[in-house]
Amino acid sequence: MRFNQNIFNSLIPKLKDRGFDKSIYTEHNGGLEFYKSDDNIDHRITLDLGVSKIGFVNIYGRISFLNVIEILSEYIELRPNIYEAIVVNYDLYKNKEDWIKMHKRLGTLNLKTISNIEYFENEIINHIDSFIIPFFSKFPTLKSVNNQIFEKLSFEEFPNYITGNCTLKTLIIMKMYGNPRYEEYKISKNEEYKFYVNQNSSMWKSSYDSFLSLIAYLDKSDNYNQIKYDN
Repeated sequence: MRFNQNIFNSLIPKLKDRGFDKSIYTEHNGGLEFYKSDDNIDHRITLDLGVSKIGFVNIYGRISFLNVIEILSEYIELRPNIYEAIVVNYDLYKNKEDWIKMHKRLGTLNLKTISNIEYFENEIINHIDSFIIPFFSKFPTLKSVNNQIFEKLSFEEFPNYITGNCTLKTLIIMKMYGNPRYEEYKISKNEEYKFYVNQNSSMWKSSYDSFLSLIAYLDKSDNYNQIKYDN
């Protein structure tokens, strides 16, 4: 893993120049993370590398919001020490052809020479500048998530952008901003849960219970007034 750590150390100053002043190197799998955060929002870049010198796996950006996670954690058990993202860069994956080309090019690059390693690092930075930072700029606040996703897209498209526990995260954010589609979305998801519970109660009952508990909290005016949100 020494090889991955060298790349990590080389990328640190380049990403600090772009505002990502915090970083984590995960030694057991060679994962690299660079992030910036304030009181509520966390923008994170993750670079997965394999165990060999031809080990590029993936690079992606994710955004998390602490106030959403705090409410969510009261109703479902979140995995400890695992980054819980709210928004992922689905727009990038829609352009599959370019994405596949980039993966193939970097994934087959033999990183044994200094010139190849420098080329690899430059390509990573170019990718971040071209695709990940614009994604972060698109969603600078939680309100922008509500405006750009929940007010404009179909319900079926929400999971493309909202990763893991999409329904609960969506309800929390919609309620925070008084989204006029909140009631419609809540009713549609309630019907979905009831359908799946009828199909397989042992698999879906606990998830449905969490859903009901969350909406009971969100729909109490006293609780709603206490929910913190940004502008």
